[in-house]
Amino acid sequence: MDNELKPLVIDASIALKWQLSDEEHVPQAVAIKDDFLVKAKWRVIAPHLIIYEILNGIVTATRQKRVARDKATQAMTNLLSAGIEVEEINPQRTLELALQYDLAAYDAAYLALAESAGCELWTGDRTLYEAVKDRLPWVRWIGEYSLEP
Repeated sequence: MDNELKPLVIDASIALKWQLSDEEHVPQAVAIKDDFLVKAKWRVIAPHLIIYEILNGIVTATRQKRVARDKATQAMTNLLSAGIEVEEINPQRTLELALQYDLAAYDAAYLALAESAGCELWTGDRTLYEAVKDRLPWVRWIGEYSLEP
């Protein structure tokens, strides 16, 4: 990956839309993936916990019969091999953000990473977005991602 590219943080809600076609805002999530993988507009980064959130999302979708059990491994492999760069986060800053915005620590981890990287965080997690949208303009809602070529 070209480390000269500007980073962009996505959370698991965005990555999961790349495999779960019954989700909302799939075209926007796919546009992020295309801008990342095909057009090389930026490097996509996330905290290490995205791996576990992706796994849990696939498990949940399989239990809900949204993903066939025999397709779960392929969905997981596709997501984990997409080239998202996983990075360490600052636990102290994550705690501060979680307390400040009344968020779960795992949601705050995405905020902490985007803040430290000086980049946008794109999310499909309505609770996270609503909690911070008026105070953190660099947290963006997936439904607003441009579908323009």
